[in-house]
Amino acid sequence: MKTCHRFARIRADYEREAAYLRNYAARNENSPRAKTSTKRAYLTRRRMARALSSHVTHCLECG
Repeated sequence: MKTCHRFARIRADYEREAAYLRNYAARNENSPRAKTSTKRAYLTRRRMARALSSHVTHCLECG
């Protein structure tokens, strides 16, 4: 599937945020904030999927 530059930018932004949250959780394993960070990383990935799906349906170049 061919995608546009905006699709790549949206994906990169969400991936960067999720990676930051996962790395924070790995550095502080046994803290309550690490558990929250892990959950937020998971939710960020879900939001990314929703945003990319919505983008593909509305974008003339991707869809």
